[in-house]
Amino acid sequence: MKTTKPTTRHHLALLALVALASCATERLYDGPPLPKSERAIVRADPVVSAGLPVQIRLRQVDGREITLKASAVELEPGPHTFLVDCRVEESGSVGRFVVEAEVEAGGRYRLVANASTRNCEAVELIGD
Repeated sequence: MKTTKPTTRHHLALLALVALASCATERLYDGPPLPKSERAIVRADPVVSAGLPVQIRLRQVDGREITLKASAVELEPGPHTFLVDCRVEESGSVGRFVVEAEVEAGGRYRLVANASTRNCEAVELIGD
């Protein structure tokens, strides 16, 4: 029986699947999907960080747990409370932050860190 070694193409395909799985968007409102003009998207870093020096991970929105595969959430416009972890690769430091912000219909936002090589000082939500 002949065995084959995994090729670079196999590894690239596997990496692509992992990357797609780690970039899921979770809908956090009831009812049918809203058009882009009526909802907001908030993004954190992908779950698979590929060596990012600082990684932002979204844990909860308005007290609702975010699945491990999600790196973004789809929300109704209005005020929201985000529970966020910020990890600094070099030091291994992890800080937890609460970010309160209002999002607008049709808005695209991302969570960003104010960090040094030792730790995260703050996390804020900015428009994309």
